[in-house]
Formats: sequence, structure tokens, C-alpha cells
Amino acid sequence: MHSVSRSPEPDYWEQLKANNQRWEDLEGPERVQIRDSLVEDFGPVCAYCERPCVSPTPTHDSPDEETVDHFRPRSLFHHLSFDWFNLIYACHRCNQSKNNQWPGNDDESVNQALVSLFPGRYTPPHEYVNPNWAVGEKHVREYFAFNVDTGEMTPSEELDAFEWSVAYRTIRDIDLNDYSNESPGENSPAHLWNRRRNHLNFLASQLNQIDDITAQISIVHQFTMPDKPYSSFISAWVNERFGSMPQ
Repeated sequence: MHSVSRSPEPDYWEQLKANNQRWEDLEGPERVQIRDSLVEDFGPVCAYCERPCVSPTPTHDSPDEETVDHFRPRSLFHHLSFDWFNLIYACHRCNQSKNNQWPGNDDESVNQALVSLFPGRYTPPHEYVNPNWAVGEKHVREYFAFNVDTGEMTPSEELDAFEWSVAYRTIRDIDLNDYSNESPGENSPAHLWNRRRNHLNFLASQLNQIDDITAQISIVHQFTMPDKPYSSFISAWVNERFGSMPQ
């Protein structure tokens, strides 16, 4: 998951809103236009899991269908249906996993169970980690950590209780560890853990073909750009291996 500093509403946005009373009224070409505009901000990868949404991919990682997600669900925040900054470029898997869930709209038993599971740590949150970033806000990558050996994503241990809970619910509810999929064994390449590790292995194979350190650093920088697949996981690997991004 990564932060995106959003561009202003596109020129066509006011007219599109005037022509459509409901999101469901949008025509196919209008939906494509919206997705294309979001790609300019988010890049061709899901804002949540960072899986590529378009072909081709350098690792032959099969892309998922691109969708437009409403960060705050339309079912609960109807007035934000056409809020440009509530729209997220997401893969079909993450959009379906997140669906109409929203912290603060839970059955109380959900929070009671999580408070019992993480005593002294879990504080019922009222939001998810938002990929839309504004100056002064914490970057998305500061909320999460990765096990670079397994590919597992966890809340950062540097967070306070409330931020930790926001990060935990984001991972849990959008299923960013793919727990609903098969177990992450060697024979399940579609599992998110393995997609992350396979992309890291691809980076390693690229670096092994080059002796020039400057060229290697350039490649690493490219792989950690927010619009590249699994860039947050790659950045975690870089930070663990080098302490910080090599210059």
C-alpha cells in the first residue's frame, strides 16, 4: 500500500456529475475515463495490495481487473459518491474484500473480540489507512511493516495504539495478507505473500546481471517507485538490507 498525492479534479468532472445523478448511472465510456484519470495519479497498480492491474508485467504476474473503489463506501457515505478524492484505483480482489466495510460501522462484537485478542493494543478505529495523502499527514508506508522472508504484512511497531489499530483493520478488512486464499506454500503463486516475494526475486535476478553499482542503485530506485508493483515490500527489503535507500 502506498501514498498518493492527488491531482485536482479533472476538467470533465463537473459536467460528468451534472449528467449523472447516481454513480450507477455512469456509462461504460465514462467509467473508463475515470479509471484512466485515476491511473495518472495511482499508476497501473492497486493502491491497496499493489498488484498490477494492467498487462504486461515484467514478472508475468497475471494482472487483476482494474476497478474504482470508493474509499468511504457509497452505501454509508452516499454524499461522497462523486467526491474525486474519495475514489481509489484498486484491483477487483481488494475492492471485493473491502466491499461496504467501514470501521465505526461494525457490529460491536467485532471490536470486543479484537480488544480481547489484543489487550492494551487494539483501540476501535473509525477509519482505514487512506492512500490519498496530504502534506502534514503520515505516509502510508509508515503504518506498515513486512517480513521480507515470508511476504507477510503487519502494522508497524512504531505506531501508537490508535494508529496500530487503523493499520491492523486495514490489513484485516481488505485482506492484504490474502488469508482468504490458499495457504502461502510454494505451489500457490497467486497468494499475495508469494507475489511479493516473486517480485523481489525478479529484482534480485536483475541486479545479479549487473556489476556497476550505480546501475544497480538506479534499478532499485525504479522498483521502489509508488507506481511499481509491490513497491512497499521492495522498500522494506531495501531498508532492512541497507538501512535506508542507497544513494
